[in-house]
Amino acid sequence: MSSPVLKLRITGGPGAYKVFAQLDSKVTDADLGMLPDDLREKLQPLQRSILTTTEGLRSRLSARTKVTGTNPSPHCETILDHGEPALAVRGGGYGFTAGADVKNIQEIGTKLFDCLFQQEVYALYRESLAKAQRISGANLPIKLLVEPPELAYVPWETLFDKRGNFHLCLYGATPFARAATMQDEDLHIYDKPPIRVLGMISAPKEFVGTPDELDADAEQAGLEEALRSTSEVKLCWTAAGTYRELKRRLAQGDNGARWDVFLFIGHGLPSHIVLEEDGGNGHELLHANVLKGLLTQPLGPKLVILNSCRGAHVQDGDRFASTAENLVRGGSIAGVVAMQFDVSDVMATQFSPAFFNNLTLGVPLHQAMVFTRLELLHLGFSEWITPVLYMQNKDGVVVRPHSLGS
Repeated sequence: MSSPVLKLRITGGPGAYKVFAQLDSKVTDADLGMLPDDLREKLQPLQRSILTTTEGLRSRLSARTKVTGTNPSPHCETILDHGEPALAVRGGGYGFTAGADVKNIQEIGTKLFDCLFQQEVYALYRESLAKAQRISGANLPIKLLVEPPELAYVPWETLFDKRGNFHLCLYGATPFARAATMQDEDLHIYDKPPIRVLGMISAPKEFVGTPDELDADAEQAGLEEALRSTSEVKLCWTAAGTYRELKRRLAQGDNGARWDVFLFIGHGLPSHIVLEEDGGNGHELLHANVLKGLLTQPLGPKLVILNSCRGAHVQDGDRFASTAENLVRGGSIAGVVAMQFDVSDVMATQFSPAFFNNLTLGVPLHQAMVFTRLELLHLGFSEWITPVLYMQNKDGVVVRPHSLGS
């Protein structure tokens, strides 16, 4: 039996934000506390610090690390436009400065927690968590909907319960996900094993030898090696990273069977993913609306994983500039995993194998994400805050219930 979900919804406008909380029949609300005035300004130094930590892992994870010391090409400055990279990232680079990222993440997470969980909302959270911890096999899943577009940039994945000394999305008792609407859809990821995964690597030839070149071969090899010993996942790859090839594979399915998961490996920008130019060496931008139209075809997937930069990033206060939120709205796709910041090649190479292995454990989607974040943290990454899970299906169901015993 699934645990009841604590649903949180932030609504209102500047100076009058409210937080509504619901758990089964219990409903309450409180004002949203004041966010730190300099939060947006702190996020860029935080990311620099996080990516510095990743850079420090390169010797231990050298087989899957890609380091470059060159300046961006004019193309990189035009398309990705983030400055001078020292580590390959999917969407741009930063110059690195040393930073106490663990402490910074906790400080930001504590302030955000105190803003979100005020008065009656905090009381409902504390009471519900204590109750769940007394019941064997129970937990308190938390789902957050942020309606004001000007608050969508906030890294809610950092939420830190100082009293309990844990980040919500790292704690087994509080698996955390975002939502695009408060309506739960009766969806699942797959009917029965194997999980049919369509993978696409977009590596435009014009990026070769530039800071935009990705270590996609290492990620593909690592994923195939991680899944080699399981019959639970069937992994197929597109023949190219082009629009035409993606359309063809989604229309045909896996020999007529529905794809369960779509995995994209490549570059991303707000509202877009970067594809290979069909018949050329360049790149093309695919808008989230077009991607959504392709993925919601009859044989399209129920879970989408965008292992690229900024698939969950919000630009200029527009919630729907987030590729992830755009995809999950509409009731056809059960969940989307995307990145809210630039992501290093090193972390991206570790993320996909870990997540797919956890997806086969028979646990809900949000719990699989907790395991994946913990694995990243165990390896030393502070980038565990970068992935964002948007979940619209009820209870995070991965496999169709009647299939569990078949």
